[in-house]
Amino acid sequence: MDVKNLKNTVSKKLALLLKNSGKTLEATAYDLDMPLSQYYRLLKGQCLPLLPTFLHISKIYGLSLDWWFEERGLPQKQAAPAKNSTEYQIFKILNGLTAGDQKIILATLKTLAKRLKIKAFD
Repeated sequence: MDVKNLKNTVSKKLALLLKNSGKTLEATAYDLDMPLSQYYRLLKGQCLPLLPTFLHISKIYGLSLDWWFEERGLPQKQAAPAKNSTEYQIFKILNGLTAGDQKIILATLKTLAKRLKIKAFD
């Protein structure tokens, strides 16, 4: 894939994420913690994100890095949680924990879900 096609592919994927979120350009740029001008240039295919930006956007939307380079649509869950939502706060806390602590939290949640008879962890 040449640079022009890659820019086009990334641009289309960003546009798909934007459309699916139902948010404005400004709100999306804010959610992605990037200047509106940078987000707009990426969205219009004028430039490519650097690897840290790819990783950041992928993490926020719950995407694998390879999604950007494949011909497939969005995974089931694609919208980033609102910054003041409980989901966002939980993810922010979890991301600050070590892998070992994350495993402990996950095991605790699984036990709680089982006791509450929630089938979230099949």
